[in-house]
Amino acid sequence: MSIIFYLLLLSSCTSSVLSTDVNDGLVLLKIKEQLGNPQELSNWVEGFQFCGGLPYGSGNVECTSTGRVRFLGIQHIKGPAAPFPEAICNLTELQGLSLLSLYNLYGPIPSCVNQLSNLGLLNIQNTGLSSLPESLFLNHQKLTNLIVTSNVFSGSIPASLSTIPTLYYVDLTNNSLKGSIPPDLVHGQYTYLFLSDNRFTGEIPKSYQWLPLSVIDVRNNKLTGDPSFLFNKENILTIDLSHNNFEFDFSNVEISETLSYLQLGFNKIYGKIPQSIASTNRFFFLDLRDNKLCGEIPQRQDFPWQPSDASIFADNKCLCGSPLPPCYKAGPAP
Repeated sequence: MSIIFYLLLLSSCTSSVLSTDVNDGLVLLKIKEQLGNPQELSNWVEGFQFCGGLPYGSGNVECTSTGRVRFLGIQHIKGPAAPFPEAICNLTELQGLSLLSLYNLYGPIPSCVNQLSNLGLLNIQNTGLSSLPESLFLNHQKLTNLIVTSNVFSGSIPASLSTIPTLYYVDLTNNSLKGSIPPDLVHGQYTYLFLSDNRFTGEIPKSYQWLPLSVIDVRNNKLTGDPSFLFNKENILTIDLSHNNFEFDFSNVEISETLSYLQLGFNKIYGKIPQSIASTNRFFFLDLRDNKLCGEIPQRQDFPWQPSDASIFADNKCLCGSPLPPCYKAGPAP
């Protein structure tokens, strides 16, 4: 939703003609050349009015009122293999960059992207790009949305990413990133952190206890420790910690009334299911399967468990009670 808003904001400030005293038009032609002159950008020719309100296609350009390129979107290119087009770094007024489904791209994001100090949106999805330079975000103090998903990025998250005070939306899903999760990756009143389907290890930093997180998704990693400090955060909406190695006692954990999605399956969580699970009225999705939980399942009065809910408690140590079979109660001793 935030990305759509960002694009609408950019489009509201477009110009119909590229200014003649800047070279952004030539830069766009250079970008096309560095991409191997793909057929999808065949309408990018010398003298073309790049800021003329192009329909959304393989190349989308939005401009400032002075004719400088402020948003560049390139998507669904099937050209020859090519590195990241460094000519992009010469679009010094760029505020939004979106590269989608460019499977021909390979190699690192060049450090010259640091020159794009006005960048607010960086959206790179479904490419062959493979590394994020450590210094990549040192000069990006206006970045609000970072979406770098379904690429082949390896190595660790650059520490410089934690230094951006405006960054509230981070999505690094489905890469090959490893190492620990840096503290304070996101900032702001409502923040969103998506790190699933990587190779992260270690614990979730305790500093996230104090961040106003709305969503955190770290499923399918190799994380450990006790992240239960996340469960009672004010305004938390979604928590997905599934398919990790988290190990902690669930018995006395407090669940926030705002939480509507809690996915804890396929970990090593032990103890009882806390009574706060039954007292919250906001649960639309819960999954506790494949852990080491034991004891009677707390019963909800307003929203009783249904037989179909049994799967969300499956493959635990010794859970019982609706929607699972009744708990065995021994008779009095003779």
